[in-house]
Amino acid sequence: MRKSLKKVLATGLAATMALSMTACNNGGSTNDTTTQGNNDSTTQTSQQQSQETTTQGSSTTPSGTPRHLTIGSWWVQYYDSTHTSVEDDPSYAGDLAAELKFANVKKIEDKYNVTFAWENLTYAGTKESINTSVLAGSPDCDIYLVDLGMAIPAAMNGLATDLKTVLPADDDLFTTQNNIKYLDLGDGKACILKRVEAQSTVEATYPLAFNKQLLEDNNLEDPRELYKRGEWTWDKFIEYCQVLTQDTNGDGTVDQYGFGGFGFETFEQLMMSNGGSIAAGTTETLSSAPVGEALQMLQDMYITYNVCYPYDNDSDTMRFIYRNGNIGFWPGAAWIAASNADYDYNGAQGVTLEFDTCYVQWPVGPSGNQETNKGKITSGEFYIIPAGVENPELVYDVLYDMWNWYDGDTSIRDDEETLYWWYAVTDKDPEIQDQNFDVMFDCGSREQFDLWNSMGIEYDLESLINGTVTAAQFQETYKQQIQDALDAYFN
Repeated sequence: MRKSLKKVLATGLAATMALSMTACNNGGSTNDTTTQGNNDSTTQTSQQQSQETTTQGSSTTPSGTPRHLTIGSWWVQYYDSTHTSVEDDPSYAGDLAAELKFANVKKIEDKYNVTFAWENLTYAGTKESINTSVLAGSPDCDIYLVDLGMAIPAAMNGLATDLKTVLPADDDLFTTQNNIKYLDLGDGKACILKRVEAQSTVEATYPLAFNKQLLEDNNLEDPRELYKRGEWTWDKFIEYCQVLTQDTNGDGTVDQYGFGGFGFETFEQLMMSNGGSIAAGTTETLSSAPVGEALQMLQDMYITYNVCYPYDNDSDTMRFIYRNGNIGFWPGAAWIAASNADYDYNGAQGVTLEFDTCYVQWPVGPSGNQETNKGKITSGEFYIIPAGVENPELVYDVLYDMWNWYDGDTSIRDDEETLYWWYAVTDKDPEIQDQNFDVMFDCGSREQFDLWNSMGIEYDLESLINGTVTAAQFQETYKQQIQDALDAYFN
């Protein structure tokens, strides 16, 4: 049962993704916040408390003028030294997490004699900054928020600090990883950092969503029960889709469909549900049998079984078509539901869908295994400390303490109130919200490192879907491109 929560009316990612045009300037800042308290006793207490919240060493800047650290991002973030009130975040609604994060800024400032600020570089600006300033040996920023498309080339080309050359071997990064972990690229280095938290687990997951009322109206058993019994397979999924695909008004034209969704999310999930991967190591596996079966399944859903809403290669069209209420299954995601304001997650929109959205794990393919299948391609927020930054250990310690705003108490970090947005955007019923979160968490806990869609290759899945090319032809077309890209990444 869901525990009683103070409903935090947070706009979550919808607010934080709002872009500003502030440029990153490591030397200049409009911040007037000082790093010292107004009396020595307050400062001493704050320092003692902050030292208890971290496993890090006592790396600090010399006394005197505080060092300013810049964190490059591509959306507005909270909190940092430029903020004077917890209410500076427009989504703040009395939640404990926000209050602790705001208070943590002062602790960090006092402990390390620094100030720090997020700077919105825009997405393109972040890539440009890494590829120019870092390459030139004078990074614009001390820390960069990156995606894998930025992070891996930076790490492979020596533009990101290898923290194994900076930190002691007993650091949390290399031991318990309670607060921070790194992406292991198999090169023996620790360059790409990621927060350890429930939010990082559920983000970027695409569980299989379904229209609860539509399945009930057609007397179909809840697929979550089938999954529990190990009976949720590709064959059963197609059987359900065939039942749901109907001409409901008798005019001779199908107007209700078993499935509808964007091709890339659909294929990616089918691939993982069949135990496949494409670029998970130094050798391409697009040409493998499990991937071939997933490609064939995608095509068959449209051409052989005819259970899908007619495909349009426009991502917004295919990601949002479920809202019409005539789609049984689709690739679900919290960010998609939030962007459409499907449910009244912030108390301002009202419920815009008449039906309930439930999440279930994707059905298991013929080469897959329910126990070992992956549920999420490695993605989301990553961070690098660029090569050439002054005193990278200090920069790491500040970042570590920023992420340890919960003082080591993970029950606060991963509390449902803190994660309210991730629950509330998926449905209006609290019980279904809980169930959906559990599915997202399960999918995110089974992570697959795969670069297949992060290497700049433009895959023509539409030609596969409409039957212009076969699955084997698709594999033949792209396997060498993928291998060449892997060679470039890893060599």
